[in-house]
Amino acid sequence: MNRFLLIVMAVFFVSCKSTSLLQNADGDYYSKGRDYYYSLSLKRDSSFVFTQKYFEVNSTCQGKWKYISKDTILLQCNEADLSAKLQSGYMSERERKVLMLNKNKLQIDKVILKRKR
Repeated sequence: MNRFLLIVMAVFFVSCKSTSLLQNADGDYYSKGRDYYYSLSLKRDSSFVFTQKYFEVNSTCQGKWKYISKDTILLQCNEADLSAKLQSGYMSERERKVLMLNKNKLQIDKVILKRKR
């Protein structure tokens, strides 16, 4: 009986921790360098807007995000029409993995984005 109670309590505490991570992921994040600017806005309704700016190129992707593990988010861009695909700033990579480093930092590829305050 003690083991059963211990297992139930462990599951309860683990589920509370994962719920707090889910509630903290939404928000606006950015990273700015000499020749680039990244912006990611995660909404509570699982929608997002991701923007990359390099020199004269401005690429934007909108879509839905979801957790694929406790510290990884998958961004899935909506399908773009043909005219958007032909533009120079078209974001050809339509799915991206985002690593949650902590509640205020995300990592996309090698770029670390910080939460806007």
